[in-house]
Amino acid sequence: MAASQDELAEAAGDEKQSGVVNDEPEVSRSDAKTSDGGIILIPQPSSDSRDPLNWSVSKKATIVATLFLAMFVGFSAPFCGQLNLQQQAALYGKTTVQITYFNSAASAGLATGGYFWWPLSSKFGRSSVIFWTLFGQLAAQIWAPMMTRPDQYAPYLVSRYFSAFFGVTVSVLGPRYLVDMFFLHQRGRAFTVLHLALNFGASAGPTFAGFVAANAYWPVEYWWSVALTGFTIIIVFLFLEETSYDRSEGAANRILPNSWIRDRFETFFLGTKVAPPTTWSHTLKIAITPFKIAVAPVLLIIAGFDTISFGFYVALNALTPVWLQLPVKAGGIYGFSVTQNAAFTFVHWIGLIVGFAYGHFFSDRIPLWLVARNKEGVWKPEYRLHALWPTNFILMPLGLGLVGCAMQYRLHWFVMALAQFFITIGSLVSIPVTVNYICECFRTHTVEAALVLNSMRLFLGLSINFYINPWIAAVGVGWVYGMMAFFSVFAFMFLIALMIWGHTIRKITPFSTAMSEEGQHVVTKGPEDDRF
Repeated sequence: MAASQDELAEAAGDEKQSGVVNDEPEVSRSDAKTSDGGIILIPQPSSDSRDPLNWSVSKKATIVATLFLAMFVGFSAPFCGQLNLQQQAALYGKTTVQITYFNSAASAGLATGGYFWWPLSSKFGRSSVIFWTLFGQLAAQIWAPMMTRPDQYAPYLVSRYFSAFFGVTVSVLGPRYLVDMFFLHQRGRAFTVLHLALNFGASAGPTFAGFVAANAYWPVEYWWSVALTGFTIIIVFLFLEETSYDRSEGAANRILPNSWIRDRFETFFLGTKVAPPTTWSHTLKIAITPFKIAVAPVLLIIAGFDTISFGFYVALNALTPVWLQLPVKAGGIYGFSVTQNAAFTFVHWIGLIVGFAYGHFFSDRIPLWLVARNKEGVWKPEYRLHALWPTNFILMPLGLGLVGCAMQYRLHWFVMALAQFFITIGSLVSIPVTVNYICECFRTHTVEAALVLNSMRLFLGLSINFYINPWIAAVGVGWVYGMMAFFSVFAFMFLIALMIWGHTIRKITPFSTAMSEEGQHVVTKGPEDDRF
């Protein structure tokens, strides 16, 4: 069988040291295949029905929906116990802030799991790895509610680590499915849909668990997640398909079996049937690739932005239950019950809906509008980043500032709700845009790039629980969140630097792993085109 695209790209990278090249051949606008709206299809699809670019809309939607469900489970399961803090604190003899350390354990699992699953996916196939890691998460979700003795605090935290360690798989491998199935001008919406599951899972998991266990003992909040994970395993087996396809001339792509059962068996049980044969030594070499990409300046800049913007969102979700549920007699402001806290989390749901609508309508239109107005009508990956101006330069800092005001001046809970609404919108929009941008910067190494970005952006959220109290003691709770607001504005400066000097920064990439679609003609008309 022919070498995989990643192998071919890596070999090509050894010969080309310019740092930024197109991995798809340039096609003249007169000869190129276009969409019904006159947008040039990038990459150009083959005439083979096995090519994922040629699959029907319904088939692509089914696969995205399956990935959505699996990612939702992956991010909701580790955070199920986020609201029921008082019972666990009493059981384990810990403070409520110490109970929130399980959020850090989960974040550590999310940050590290991908480095293990990505190399295995190159040997056994992405779909197979997603399928079997769901079984690992199922075991972790059964493990957690069994930890009901006072001396089982540490094992409980370990269960949260492994739930996230197994659950992160789709967020790492999922972007490659989208790049395989969708054209350049469609990816913004596709990434928005898939990454909605990430934020929605992290928000809905605590909501469901809070209502389930509001009037019961805390372990019951995990069993709905166990059932959903089992259901997801069935859905993945029925509908998820491998999207690997080599469009190079003479490539030997997989011949699909006539039997649906045989196809399922080959996809999930015989990984080498859907993945190019490879040795364990080459798998180890693949495992090293993310560390090469990790030193690329463009990735470090995006990771710096994501670490601050998404890290503060993770920290906010982890700590808000502490602030809301702290009894008034103990110095708290709101004194919410678990049920009230669960109802409060619907603010995140509303923010997710608004953020999803914004991403759906503007994440592709804004960059295409910019393409249509440049001199040559060609693509630049940095056009993606302009969609973040209203959400992350305005709403995100404003929301963090409002949290600080609400805490400092003991304002009505509605102010806190409005603040979290703004922050949720900023978080939801920023993740798919930045992941999409990085995947387009490293077009032939999308999984490795997504993996590194995913792990880096979790560092702040992983650690903040351990130093939040000293930080509050030093400057006061109001200025803690006020400083976060200023830091988020500072983080946006990273994006502005890319918007201005992105082409130059992408060229400064060691190991020749940066391949983008920059310079490709996207529109058939010139700057006067007003379709976008």
